[in-house]
Amino acid sequence: MLKAISCEYFSQGEIVFRKGLNIVLGDDDARNSIGKSTVLMVIDFVMGGTTFLKDEAGVIRELGHHYYNFSLEFNGRIFYLSRDTASPEIIHLCDDEYIRIGEKSLDEYKKFLELNYDLEGLETSFRSIVNPYSRIWRKGGLDPNQPFIGAAKEANAIAISRIIDMFGRSSDIAAERAVLEAQKEKKTLINKSMGANIIPNINKKKREENIRLIEENAGKIRQLKDGFGGALNAYESLFDEELKKQQYRKNDLSASRAELQNKIRRLQREMSGITPRLAANITLLTDFFPAIDVERLEQVEAFHQKIGAAVKKQLKEELANAQLEDEAMGAEIAAIESYIQVRLSSRGMPDDIFKQVFDLKENTDRAIEENKHYDQRVNLEDAIKATSARLDGIYKKIFLELENRINLKLKAFNAVVYGASRASSELRFKSASSYQFTSPADSGTGASYAGLIGFDLAMLSLTKIPYIIHDSVIYKNIQITAVKRILRIFAAAKAKQTFISFDEGKKYGQDFVAFLERFTVLKLAHDKLLYKKDWRDRK
Repeated sequence: MLKAISCEYFSQGEIVFRKGLNIVLGDDDARNSIGKSTVLMVIDFVMGGTTFLKDEAGVIRELGHHYYNFSLEFNGRIFYLSRDTASPEIIHLCDDEYIRIGEKSLDEYKKFLELNYDLEGLETSFRSIVNPYSRIWRKGGLDPNQPFIGAAKEANAIAISRIIDMFGRSSDIAAERAVLEAQKEKKTLINKSMGANIIPNINKKKREENIRLIEENAGKIRQLKDGFGGALNAYESLFDEELKKQQYRKNDLSASRAELQNKIRRLQREMSGITPRLAANITLLTDFFPAIDVERLEQVEAFHQKIGAAVKKQLKEELANAQLEDEAMGAEIAAIESYIQVRLSSRGMPDDIFKQVFDLKENTDRAIEENKHYDQRVNLEDAIKATSARLDGIYKKIFLELENRINLKLKAFNAVVYGASRASSELRFKSASSYQFTSPADSGTGASYAGLIGFDLAMLSLTKIPYIIHDSVIYKNIQITAVKRILRIFAAAKAKQTFISFDEGKKYGQDFVAFLERFTVLKLAHDKLLYKKDWRDRK
């Protein structure tokens, strides 16, 4: 628990906290800019938050960089620490007089908090756990319809995943979710590979055409096999690995040579097309522009001629190399053809029959390969649908349990605050990425914020959330009697800390003022500010 915070600029010295309810009490006139929200922001800061550093209240601007000493108590042991606004990524370890004796990184400090608040078994980080329930003006968490959103524009799916984790149910969905993520990753890889033509991409119509082609080619191969009476038939020759290897090599070379010959023709066209364009137009230019600098034009033309000559030389070299490569490919292709003819002749087989069978087999294999990848993609899509359906079933069970447990707490809270006849706020999960939190029978501002408070109390009792922070703005529109009952509920919840800023105590009655003062850890007013320096009236 947080025991104390001090700062050299605090006007009232060290702030000492207790278990359960801790109230920062403002004056009866509800004056602003006296430090109520700021002290809550400081609490968030010493618990690893960063919103205070945005300095929207102007504290750092007015006081300069400064530090906060604070102490925490866990299992009877007190830890003395310090955090500086100038180096917020470092948490200083101190002795009991706040003499610095060591340091932790901010990440190490958050891990320390996770360990000591018994949150290590959760997937969610410490700051992600406490952020949604630190409801401070200019920080966030003040939308009563979004009770567990951790940050502005945070996706509902992230918030829902976090609340599932807070109830210790992440493991129920982890395995199935990992399967689904792996399947989706594989699908993405297949789609990218198909888009880059690394693997074939066909549609259902092409698959059916391939099936017909495979059947037709199988029949043609059987006819050739049955009609050839040599020592080794054409079909059996396909299983001669060396013949297959040479035929594949010949096909690859032929395709590469066709590309190379296209390149040769392009180079020849480019070489014949280099002409000095500017020189032919100098006379025409001087006719239209008598004052033109002819000497400068000639210099430019000379430069272009040099460039043209350099390019032409480069093209000649590239053409010569391409022609040499073409000759080499042609020679290799001829050698392969000769080898195949000799090999087939020695077995009493015409090479044209071998080529026919080879081409049929190659086309068949291509069709089989295309269909294989198509079937893999379709099967994967079916598997994703099946996994998603199983995951949805798990989610529904979890959501039903969470709704029942939270809504039961909300109903009990509402019965105390408003009476048993008043409908309470309800949480309904629509899916893993959508939910609704409303008061069906009362959509007024006061009822909405009361529902938000009820939700926080439910989470405080049902989960391991270590503390909650409420700014006074949350309570402004709630009925007076309801507010009094709500704060008495907080006062009864002693197991965990709650930090609440509050003002206008007088309007709640003298008896309630005495109650507030009993739980007040800091009292602020127009002439009793949080900091020694007052910059409210500065223009």
